[in-house]
Amino acid sequence: MSQQPITKQVWKRFLEEGTVDETRLRKRIIESWTFCRSAGVDPYDGKGSTLLTFEELKEKKEHNQMLLEIALPYLQKLKKLFKGSGSILLLIDPDGYVLNVTGEPETRRSANDINFVEGIRWTEEQVGTNAIGTAIRTCEPITVFGHEHFARASQNWVCSAAPIKDDHGRLLGVLDISSRVGTCEHVHTLGAVAASAYAMEHEWQKRQKEDEFELISAAITGQKATDPIILMNRDEEIVFIDNALESLKEYRDTWISLKELEDATGCRTEMKLPVFSAKGGRIIGYQVSVQDTYANQSVVMQKRAPFHFEGITGTSSVFRNVLDQASCLAKADVPVHLSGETGTGKGMMAKALHRNSPRANGPFIDINCGAVPDSLIASELFGYAPGAFTGALKSGYKGKFLEADGGTLFLDEVAELSPAMQVSLLKVLDDQSFMPVGSNVLHTCNVRIITATNRDLMTLVHEGTFREDLFYRLYAFPLRLPSLRERSEDIPAFVRQYQIQHEWPVVWTRQLLEEWQRFTWPGNIRQLMLSLDRLRIYCPDRLPDPDTIRTIIGSASGERTGDMPKDVLQTSESRQSLGEAPLSYAEQLEKQTLMDALQAAGGARGRALERSGWSRSTFYRKLRKYGLHETK
Repeated sequence: MSQQPITKQVWKRFLEEGTVDETRLRKRIIESWTFCRSAGVDPYDGKGSTLLTFEELKEKKEHNQMLLEIALPYLQKLKKLFKGSGSILLLIDPDGYVLNVTGEPETRRSANDINFVEGIRWTEEQVGTNAIGTAIRTCEPITVFGHEHFARASQNWVCSAAPIKDDHGRLLGVLDISSRVGTCEHVHTLGAVAASAYAMEHEWQKRQKEDEFELISAAITGQKATDPIILMNRDEEIVFIDNALESLKEYRDTWISLKELEDATGCRTEMKLPVFSAKGGRIIGYQVSVQDTYANQSVVMQKRAPFHFEGITGTSSVFRNVLDQASCLAKADVPVHLSGETGTGKGMMAKALHRNSPRANGPFIDINCGAVPDSLIASELFGYAPGAFTGALKSGYKGKFLEADGGTLFLDEVAELSPAMQVSLLKVLDDQSFMPVGSNVLHTCNVRIITATNRDLMTLVHEGTFREDLFYRLYAFPLRLPSLRERSEDIPAFVRQYQIQHEWPVVWTRQLLEEWQRFTWPGNIRQLMLSLDRLRIYCPDRLPDPDTIRTIIGSASGERTGDMPKDVLQTSESRQSLGEAPLSYAEQLEKQTLMDALQAAGGARGRALERSGWSRSTFYRKLRKYGLHETK
């Protein structure tokens, strides 16, 4: 082999000191050793310990039947090719369990000594750095030589493994060739393994298409004309949606799982029947009925929710309750106060309340009270007479209240109003009349008021910074918007809708979506959308590894730190368009987020800190990083 062998001393030095000579050890091996050490793998053992029972192994093989059918001919070809080399060949499932072992009898007996047998789990967490486990973790082909193995039990072996993936990039299994150190090792072993894995991937894709064709053909020939159905393949990915299911038409030409469809539309399966292949009797997919469930749900929604909300409604009960309340409040011409954390969609809800109200044909005017200096807020709200002050328009300005006459005025961040402006607002609420700045003429208006804040108004009343009488006028009909972590089951629907809107056809695994659901999302929907923007810009064709995705989320929230991985930045078309910009795109977005928060808060750092969603230390560190610490 051309690889320079690693000595036992290099391995022992890492165990004792935690240091390695990077010129002697490959990057992937260093990463794996570090991973194994943090995972608590015993470097002085490494024999397989998690072994399936006979029945469990039988069940594993049945579940991976198509993979075994595809792989066995290639295993036989490789066995002939490497005959006499002292090698064994293995097929492993995505969880690291060995499904099949073949090869030289003497080498198989040696493998038995370390429990390297059918049914054993051979991952990095179980036995340390090894070609199979490292290929599973990295999804890359790799050869691991002798003392590159983290655990002593495998250090007499040389192993070459390559991942087998489907057309969505998901791991189907691993192909491996292993031999004892010092036997007739072949220089082209890894190339042969990788080429065979690649050929198996193409065979898998071919079989998948054949199964989908058989699945649809079987459903069509056996389907009653009155029974609209959904068809899924073995992995529960939807391959066909009946034309009769009109409400699901936008999902017919997109890849989506049944779980994601349920999350996105609220439909629920009534019956799921397996469909068996006429050739081998194995399950090739499922026939799903959703007609009655979805139809009944649609009838209920039509009766109880004529409320049209342009955002993602999802399936969570907590947000369904909010929509029910909003439906009632929209029709009643009463002031509504929206509360909730930053980024929960208060502005979108305010528009929905207006558009579903009797005032829908009137204007919807909004103003961020925290973004307008105290000296200008009165003229912004009530207008001013011609020549009222230096710099005033000659024609004067009628102000937001008159602009909203006959419609709705949305006062966002109402808690930021000064005490004087709170008094003026209270008077308008009492009799819908006011005087513009610099005028003695009384104006009247017919305006519905919707207010919002992410602060606790009752606490501000107790602190004496918000008038109690104004609080009771605004808080008569409160509507609280839940945080994203309270409606985490809706996250897949947000992701799916984002993909449709931006025509972004990357594949999201269920595991990744579940991880996003577990994330706290301190910036709520706004942070989620920003994170999706970053992912789409950096990775337009395929999602990166989970660690990179976590870094991208972290750069939007401040919960994690660290630069974007160089390989993502270098391969991104968006990065190329930036040329030699002094800041990365992620940093530019981060800086802009800070600038927007400062501007909305009128330069007040305390208010900007609340808007940002960052911790205090992170907020001020980033101010210094981007030269904004002197902003007033």
